[in-house]
Amino acid sequence: QNASANATSGNSPVLSLHEAAVDGNIPSMTLLIEQGADPHALDANGITPLEAALQVNNERSVTFLLQNGTSGKDLSQDGRPLWVAYAGSMTPDIARFMMPGDAPAEEVYQALSGAIAYSPYESTIEYFLAKAQTFPDFASRCFWPAAYVSQNQTVVDSLLIRNILPINGCPNSDEDAPLLVAVKRGKEKLAASLLLLGANPTKRDKAGYTASYYALKNGQKELADKLVAEEEKIRVEEYAAVLARKKAAARKRAGHGDCFIRKADGSTVPCPKL
Repeated sequence: QNASANATSGNSPVLSLHEAAVDGNIPSMTLLIEQGADPHALDANGITPLEAALQVNNERSVTFLLQNGTSGKDLSQDGRPLWVAYAGSMTPDIARFMMPGDAPAEEVYQALSGAIAYSPYESTIEYFLAKAQTFPDFASRCFWPAAYVSQNQTVVDSLLIRNILPINGCPNSDEDAPLLVAVKRGKEKLAASLLLLGANPTKRDKAGYTASYYALKNGQKELADKLVAEEEKIRVEEYAAVLARKKAAARKRAGHGDCFIRKADGSTVPCPKL
């Protein structure tokens, strides 16, 4: 039999290296590699044993293969390093095994985006995030496209609170504000989180509509009412600020000091410039 493809032990069934990797059969994988099996060999689907193990999240096989000739830098069918391609599904332990210590920033950002979008493991996201934050241009990166895909609102809320996802959108982005996108896509929990954290509901899309319009269009009346109320509150505050600034000009000329606006909660803020 071809040692690069099969192994047998007593009356046990014959296994290929790919099958052994999927099963986590370390004795068979050991025997196959000792007999000269190529850990980089492709099966009929064009994948390596390591990718086969990653597809089923078999930690035993991944660890064994990484210790016996494979590398996290090996490429998947789409041309990405395997640790990047499977960032959205790998367990925290596999992520630690797979990510190279010298991983470049762009690959780490891709892996983090994949994890935010698809990973059910919060620890995996935090692992990639910790690495991503070591790069000097991290603050300029935008992870909202991945967050819109995510089904894990707990993770998204955590990223919002830490401003990794800016509530009103990424700087220098011409995309719609996150609140608008959330409402358009029917993601009510995300919209509620954004409102709670102070997202601006008066921002408009390229067609000139605010989030409240899309909430009404989608039949989300309760959300639409909240958005309209927040819009009105902001407009009232902006109007009050304009009046206060006009009064401040006269006060300043009369030597009565600077202008402040008292908000509904009793706090005061400086009047904005006209």
